[in-house]
Amino acid sequence: MKRVPIQAPDPLAAEERAFVSQRSRLKRRYRGQFVALCRGRVVGHDKDDELLAARMFEKLGDAPFFIAHVEYHPVTYDVPSPELVR
Repeated sequence: MKRVPIQAPDPLAAEERAFVSQRSRLKRRYRGQFVALCRGRVVGHDKDDELLAARMFEKLGDAPFFIAHVEYHPVTYDVPSPELVR
């Protein structure tokens, strides 16, 4: 019998779902800014996505986090981990 490996759930997909489920609340507080979510909670925000990402990599290391712009029609960015860029 062939074993099928069990794949771990996509942690970024979970963070994106958290963002979507919190969008109304986030729009009231962070409209026009980028927010970073980790474990379903906002862990940072900034008007500059690159500065926010740099702070989150420094703060969270290689823990998965999700950054999105808080607006009516959000655009998300898939930023590779620094370990993958090397």
